[in-house]
Amino acid sequence: MKQYDALTCHADRATLDLIIAVSGLLQITGIVDNDASVTLYFDDGKLTEETMITIRSWIPEGVHAEFERGRVEEQNWNAEFEASLEPVRLTDTLVITQSWNPVEPASPDDLVVTIDPKMSFGTGHHESTRLIARLMTRVPFAARSVLDVGTGTGVLAIIAARRGAERVVAVDNNEWAVQNTRENIALNGVPEIVVVHGELAEVDEGDFDVVLANIHRNVIIELLPLMRSRMTDRSNAVLLTSGVLIEDYDSLVNAAAEHGLVPLDEERENEWIATTFGEAVGE
Repeated sequence: MKQYDALTCHADRATLDLIIAVSGLLQITGIVDNDASVTLYFDDGKLTEETMITIRSWIPEGVHAEFERGRVEEQNWNAEFEASLEPVRLTDTLVITQSWNPVEPASPDDLVVTIDPKMSFGTGHHESTRLIARLMTRVPFAARSVLDVGTGTGVLAIIAARRGAERVVAVDNNEWAVQNTRENIALNGVPEIVVVHGELAEVDEGDFDVVLANIHRNVIIELLPLMRSRMTDRSNAVLLTSGVLIEDYDSLVNAAAEHGLVPLDEERENEWIATTFGEAVGE
């Protein structure tokens, strides 16, 4: 039977939630939340020292975290996780559910999006997804072009398409995320979404009115030049970010300012913040 590398992290709940939130940036095959710890599973050879350095870089300064490596036989990592999922209302008019938990709209304004997460992050149960979804309710999408960076399950791209975006491109460098996004696109009947398996640099510049990035703060800052260059030169083009801790917010704002972007709107929940950035006056 095939074996996998396992990495278990023991830390406080906020740190474990952070690891879960950004785990989609790794080449994992599964993730299990054990309440007091989180275990990530990797194909043989994918849990490298470089990966360990990346994971440790996510741990906030002063937080104690212990890591334990091991080997396990193949199993259905997500069976218990999937069974625990329930529909969640992200906003007054947006519900995220699963194919095994069908939901009827409560009103004509309700938008019900079906997401079967498999191994991807983006079920609506984490603050970062809820926060950026709330920001999206205040951004016009009709007849606009949208880029979803690090799409994961495809949830944000699907919301944008269902809200009338004319063109949506979802990009992710993880093959399992791309496969999951395509499956969820089919579930929601939005075949117009273009899915790119690769890096952001492979997406054409200057094409998008709205750029979405629900990923780790460090990755957002690293990708800021590429995301900025993919925004149109129209003054109402915006970048929506999430997956950022409030304590890291100033560093993100300062980095965005270097690319002519300033905060226009924000949403906060617990220790997390999501922000809408737009062109600075005079840029």
